[in-house]
Amino acid sequence: MKQKKKLLPVWLIIVIDLLIIAAYTGGFYAFYYLTPRQLESSGIKTTQESSSSSTENNTGALTDSTDSSKTTNTTTSENWAEKFADKFTDTVVTTDSSYSSSNISITVNKCTQGSGNNIVTYYVADVYLASIDNLQTGFADDTYGVGYTDDVLGMDEEFNALLAMNGDYYGNGSNGVVVRNGEVYRETTNDSDVCVLYYDGTMKTYSSDEFDVEQAIADGAYQAWSFGPELLDESGNSKTSFNADGHVSQTNPRSAIGYYEPGHYCFVVVDGRQSGYSIGLDLLDFSQLFEELGCTAAYNLDGGKSSEMSFNDTFVNQPADGGREISDCIIIKEVE
Repeated sequence: MKQKKKLLPVWLIIVIDLLIIAAYTGGFYAFYYLTPRQLESSGIKTTQESSSSSTENNTGALTDSTDSSKTTNTTTSENWAEKFADKFTDTVVTTDSSYSSSNISITVNKCTQGSGNNIVTYYVADVYLASIDNLQTGFADDTYGVGYTDDVLGMDEEFNALLAMNGDYYGNGSNGVVVRNGEVYRETTNDSDVCVLYYDGTMKTYSSDEFDVEQAIADGAYQAWSFGPELLDESGNSKTSFNADGHVSQTNPRSAIGYYEPGHYCFVVVDGRQSGYSIGLDLLDFSQLFEELGCTAAYNLDGGKSSEMSFNDTFVNQPADGGREISDCIIIKEVE
């Protein structure tokens, strides 16, 4: 008599199917996002000459709804050196927490709020520039693509930066506009808020619905990031709702770029997930921080273990779990 084949239990079949799906998904992710693969740029170059229109558009939008204490300044990059003359020095002057030259002024401050297990530690780099060229971005391995990663300090050293902070980790996804140092690498958008720094020094944040990549290019976009959310409203006030999912909104280590006026910016990194040293901030408190700093615009970048800042060729902060390698950074550097 022929024996019947013993069938596997239903639960075991389900487990095997799930393992196969997980292996396939993991393999696809590893190939698509972790295996180094150079991508092609769109080849579009933006120009400084076209940025005059962005000054008018941004200034108009902000001035109409901004109180007198936060009016947007229309200073052009040609006279930043004159406007911020008291911030610059004829010779290079460097300390453990500051740098000044005829082109750049950087002051890094360590700040805390709260106490005990609820203490928050964060770092604010106050930056004045004589030219927009002193603020640049860099790719890991100096290559646009996926799978190319490095920590912020490594990129700091690669690009001879004075100050560096993580960017939006563009390489962790296939969508989201990417404009770096005046070159448009990726035009496709996603559901994230967008931040654009124009050649004239103005910085503006946009919701995904209102952002027009072609208009931004025409207006002279110098840098553009896709992560978010935007942290301040058009009047420079803190927000109570954000274009972000629950995890991003919760208490986390954070990084963001803040904007005061053309030529004056700040880099902010908040450490987190380290009880007794720093627990991090949620988006509500992070937004409030930038209002207190007096910024007129601010934009949340990749956070968590990605939140890293370096200055004077050393880490400023204490990244969560030792930090992680990422695809890009924002830097301040001298240019010839």
